[in-house]
Amino acid sequence: MARLVTLCCVALLGLVFGRWMTLALLKDVTQPLIVAISIMCAALLVRLNRGMPTLDWQSLEPAERKVLTYRVLELSREYMSVLALQFLTLFVLLALSLIKEKTFTGWANGPTVVLAFVGSLLGLCLSRMGYIVWRDTDIVRLQKKLIDESADRQAIDKASKEALETVNTIRSSALKETSKPEVVSWPDTGGKGTTGS
Repeated sequence: MARLVTLCCVALLGLVFGRWMTLALLKDVTQPLIVAISIMCAALLVRLNRGMPTLDWQSLEPAERKVLTYRVLELSREYMSVLALQFLTLFVLLALSLIKEKTFTGWANGPTVVLAFVGSLLGLCLSRMGYIVWRDTDIVRLQKKLIDESADRQAIDKASKEALETVNTIRSSALKETSKPEVVSWPDTGGKGTTGS
C-alpha cells in the first residue's frame, strides 16, 4: 500500500511539473522548496538523534523487546535513506537555480524532462516523509501496547504476591479453632402447636 501511494505521488507530481511548470516559475519557487526540504532534513536529524525509546527494558518480555528494537532500527534505516533522497533533491534544486534557461534549448523536450524529474523527486520526498510519520506513529502504538501489557503483568504479579502474603500471615498467626456449641434439636410436637389452657 505504501509503495502504491509513493508511486502515485511521484507520477502525479512528475506529470504536474512536466506539463504545467516552467523553468522560470521553478526558479521563483526554488527558495521556498529548499527551505521546506531543509526543515524536513532537520526534523529527520533530530529524530535520528533520539535513538531507542526510553523504557524500563527489564519489565518487557524478551520477544517483545526484540520486536520493538528491530522496528526502531528499521525505521532509523528509513530515516537515512530519506535523508539521502532529500540531500539529492536539495542538490538538484540548487543546481537548477544556477543554470540558465538557455542551457536546455538544444535538447528536444529538455526542460519538460528536467521539470518532470524535479517534480518526481519532490513527490518522492513528500511521500517518504509521510511514510516515516506513519511508521513513527506505528512505533508509538507498539510502545503503548508493550507498556500497557507490562503494567498489567506488574499489577497481576503485585496482587498475587499480596494474596500469598495474606494467606501466609493467616497461616502463621496460629489461630486455634474455637469450640462449636452443641447442636440441640427442637422437640417434635407432631405437627400440633401448643395452646394455652
